[in-house]
Amino acid sequence: MFEGRYEQEQRQMAAYQATSGERRSKVEELHTLVCEHLRGANVPSYLVESVQNSLRKASQNPKFDSRLLQEFFLLSPRPRNEYAEPSARTAQADTTVASGSCPTRRNWWLATLGAFFLCMVFGPCVTYSEWYIDELFAAVRNADARGETSFRELLKHDFWGNSLQGGWTHKSYRPLVVLSYAAQYWLNSWDFRPQPLRAFNVAIHACNSALLVFLLRRLNVAAFPAFLAAGFFAVHPVHAENVIYLVGRADAMATFCWLVACLCWQPPQRQRRLVSHAFRIFLVSALAVLGGFCKESGFCVLLHLAVMELLGPRPLSGAVPLVSVFGLIFLGRNWITSGTSAGFSFVDTPVQYRNDPLLRLATYLYFHAKYAQLMVFPWTLSWDYSYDALPDLAASWQDVRVLSILAAYLGISALAAWAFAMRKRLVLIGLSNIIIPFVPASNLFFVVGVTVGERLLYPCNVGLAILIGTFGTRSTSREALKRMTTPTGKSPKDTSFDSSASFHGPAIFKALLLGMLAVFTWLARVRTCQWASRELLFAADAQSYPRSTKALHHFEAAEQIYDGSGLTQYCIGQILLETGRAREAEAKFEKILSGHALGFGSHNIFSLYVDYGFSLVLQQRFQEAVDPINEGLRRNEDVPHGLNALGYSYLNLGKIQEAVAAFELGLKYDSGNAYLENNLGVANIYAGQLNEGAVRISKAAQLESGVPAFAHNVLLLRDMADTGRWPTKRFALELYYNRGM
Repeated sequence: MFEGRYEQEQRQMAAYQATSGERRSKVEELHTLVCEHLRGANVPSYLVESVQNSLRKASQNPKFDSRLLQEFFLLSPRPRNEYAEPSARTAQADTTVASGSCPTRRNWWLATLGAFFLCMVFGPCVTYSEWYIDELFAAVRNADARGETSFRELLKHDFWGNSLQGGWTHKSYRPLVVLSYAAQYWLNSWDFRPQPLRAFNVAIHACNSALLVFLLRRLNVAAFPAFLAAGFFAVHPVHAENVIYLVGRADAMATFCWLVACLCWQPPQRQRRLVSHAFRIFLVSALAVLGGFCKESGFCVLLHLAVMELLGPRPLSGAVPLVSVFGLIFLGRNWITSGTSAGFSFVDTPVQYRNDPLLRLATYLYFHAKYAQLMVFPWTLSWDYSYDALPDLAASWQDVRVLSILAAYLGISALAAWAFAMRKRLVLIGLSNIIIPFVPASNLFFVVGVTVGERLLYPCNVGLAILIGTFGTRSTSREALKRMTTPTGKSPKDTSFDSSASFHGPAIFKALLLGMLAVFTWLARVRTCQWASRELLFAADAQSYPRSTKALHHFEAAEQIYDGSGLTQYCIGQILLETGRAREAEAKFEKILSGHALGFGSHNIFSLYVDYGFSLVLQQRFQEAVDPINEGLRRNEDVPHGLNALGYSYLNLGKIQEAVAAFELGLKYDSGNAYLENNLGVANIYAGQLNEGAVRISKAAQLESGVPAFAHNVLLLRDMADTGRWPTKRFALELYYNRGM
């Protein structure tokens, strides 16, 4: 009898231990109810998270011995006699659950894949073949990126290839990003094209979005809110600069190290005993160094983790080691770069040249408000906020834009105060992830080389995603709590659920987030299309910010705005060269050289000298052209059209060997250039190297069959071969111009 009763009880326990989907849902709702009651009692967030982890462990581990949980499994509205033998429906449901995969894990994988594929909104950029803005200086003309310097020399240079000990440097020390350029060029057999580099940027951004989902799961954010939060990060329109613009890769790589460090600092509950605290400090410190060698904000992950520890059960013992390591790393970085001060042109950052410190402070605070607007409402975007795109607060506190400063800072302060009062640890973590990586870009402690840079928001938007996921999870928890209190949606003890607004609140919040996600996706798509060419990008940005002197489509308007900008004069001169108006271009270049060179520094002055000499070559003033072209090439010889113009001048002056050397050097930097091949072939023929010259002229005609000068030279070669005499006509040289800046 006892044996039969024992077997019956075992069958009962086996039937109800294999939890059906309905029972699993009830368990999760019970756990949510317990955690909400703890939060309502103002229990510290870290204790609530500990309880939540324990409850999750209890529900997922069948060997976990919990008498209360077993009693909960036995609760059912069905009659007692149904416990004896499970019904066919119950057995079928139990079999389905036992044979299927865990729905929670499946939801998280779907969230990760969803965020990953949302990043493909930037996918069309992998076909863009143009180089934009500073990409030429960072990834093309930079000898470090081209693999032409040793690793030791690379470590002594800044992001642009300038010596950190030189007279002009940005102090932007990002050796890992430069190494990534060089590594990709090496993998592509030194084929200097932007498409593979942009594909890598897309991959980095997609990985960051997936890592963000993992981090949100580690922070106990629900699966669907985590997908929405990571989705906002994946399609945020300001990230177009980080994905398409190769210079923006630095922020994406630093954020990758940031996210990995956060995941390493918070390993899963079951692995925490396997990883010592000291090893975790070493690991996140190494990741902070790697991230800092990508972008300065990467070092700050240690401060963010210190804030997380200050919000935990052992604030000082957890935070002090991290802050100490950060201090050592910061001192080491300053030693490498010889400080943090750097000079920038008036056009790039005019605020630093203002004498009134109050005006400077107010303007910088206004820039912070602009960053906040771009983070939340990214409607009008621009890669260039130079000069007067965002005018200074000349009237100080009487300027109406001060209201935007108050809105931004009071909003953050109010949210932080509420989170402290209500002990919302995740909200504070999200704010920390917004504020701390923004500090290096704030211009409050040292000058940054841009007025506003959209790409600088990339790590800050991780914090925005944490806030979205936190409030989304809170909304989901309230909805679950309401379902648990009463099946009719009305609690007998709480009349706050009576209002229709509260009843539909979570659904409205989710619908609002989905709508915003759709809008962000559309804006990201539009912004990606604007980056398809420099002309489209400049025109769109000029429409958004018409007082920017570098992003204008019509540079004459920029000249009227500020006549002292050398870059504006230079851009007009480039257009004049392309349209054959060499005398007018010469006048523009001479005006810059006479004292209107704002915007030019040691990193780009070479282009001014080369193009000035080019304008003289077009006017057949070869002797005058040689000196300015040589001066520009002395500063940067990687200017193929300048080397071609120099060889063109030498050949017309009768200096054949100098011309050959110039053409050969040009082919070193642009090996497939038909114009250089043709001109070098002509120089070889005049130097007596007939066979080599004939081969090069024929190759040029094959590369560019539609150029009349090349066809003319081929005909002369045929006449020479047929008659055995020197042709009566001269071989034709050809100039070309490439607007690289």
